[in-house]
Amino acid sequence: MSRSLDVARSFLQRLEARGGREAAVLAGEFSDIRTLSAAWKTEGIFSTEVGSQPGNVRKNRYKDVLPYDHTRVILSLLQDEGHGDYINGNFIRGVDGSLSYIATQGPLPHTLLDFWRLVWEFRVKVIVMACREVELGRKKCERYWAQEQELLTIGYFYITLTREIWLNPDTVLRTLQVTFQKESRCVHQLQYVSWPDRGVPSNPDHVLALVEEAWHLQGSGSGPLCIHCSAGCGRTGVLCTVDYVRQLLLTQTIPPNFSLFNVVLEMRKQRPAAVQTEEQYRFVYHTVAQMFCSALQKARPHFENLKENHASLYDDAPSFRTSLALPATTHPLGGVLRSISVPGAPAVAMADEYAVVQKRGPPAGAGPGPSTLSTEAAPLYSQVTPRALRPRVQSEDAGTRPEDARGTPPDRVPADQRPEGPDAYEDVADGVQAGGLGFNLRIGRPKGPRDPPAEWAQV
Repeated sequence: MSRSLDVARSFLQRLEARGGREAAVLAGEFSDIRTLSAAWKTEGIFSTEVGSQPGNVRKNRYKDVLPYDHTRVILSLLQDEGHGDYINGNFIRGVDGSLSYIATQGPLPHTLLDFWRLVWEFRVKVIVMACREVELGRKKCERYWAQEQELLTIGYFYITLTREIWLNPDTVLRTLQVTFQKESRCVHQLQYVSWPDRGVPSNPDHVLALVEEAWHLQGSGSGPLCIHCSAGCGRTGVLCTVDYVRQLLLTQTIPPNFSLFNVVLEMRKQRPAAVQTEEQYRFVYHTVAQMFCSALQKARPHFENLKENHASLYDDAPSFRTSLALPATTHPLGGVLRSISVPGAPAVAMADEYAVVQKRGPPAGAGPGPSTLSTEAAPLYSQVTPRALRPRVQSEDAGTRPEDARGTPPDRVPADQRPEGPDAYEDVADGVQAGGLGFNLRIGRPKGPRDPPAEWAQV
């Protein structure tokens, strides 16, 4: 994953280098995207003839948002019953080149059947909805899911609600049971309810959680994600773009010349007006920056531990070897986010305990030769409880912890004068040997705002 993280770090450093020019740069990029998109339409590079046909015009929620012919979803299910092949939706390819997303509009009252034909024919398991049914007093999407204790009949499809829960204040998850011609399937719907039309969410956290939950529900299913808002372009395009970049990161396939400008441009070549406004374009940058910051922060502790100790600290240490190749970050990652008007990522919290290795010598009275360890012996690894979590020791006069005073605690022997033995370190829990001589070797020093105990200088 080293190469992908290097590209992510480079992306963040470029953003930070822009500083106060960030807004102007993104405005210029989005203006170029709109200019190129308009040229595709005026020059006839990407046609929308099928959506303009008289029989299909009424199936478009907005007359100026028509699907491209070369990527449009073509329905074949139920054509024998006289239903056409048209729906206002387009396929968008994923990082592996497969048809990973269907970007479509919110159904109209007379396109509900077409919507469920799409879901059924392409074996959609997860639907992501990025709008409400009604926004600012205007109908944005027809309800296509069943409510509690309701059997919803849409043409040949029978839909019931089996579960509805709120994952967070912005997202509701519905589990639907859909029956068609005696076959039943489970379809999940994730609805993000706090995304204003042509606007952006206040924070990318729940958007990232949304796409992560979508793929968790998708599991090993091979069907595409169906993503829609009202028109199926602005908010839908943002979700497709964010998830596309997330898949690049997860599959470690971020190209060295990674550019969000190019990613959004490719989305627009497959679905008109994907990422519809400049504000949404900035939000994509903010969300991807936060995603990259999080990935780098998760990788950093593994790199630092391995670098300092020159040894593997984990059972699956080979999986962290690539972290050794990561160059040090020259600027705090939070500064990158603040440069594009997003709160900095929280600092990584220190662990409550640090690893300690206890190297044991042979038990007293043992003869020469290799020693054997009993399977019931104390574990080799135990934990050091941090100072803040240790039991308070009351002094006889002041009632305060002796450790709080500077220098050597009055009730302890200085580190260089301590007798060897099982009680050499009083702050070791769960694993001190009951007999035999030995010593405890600490692995590294804790990283964080606290100073290490004074006696550590002698270890």
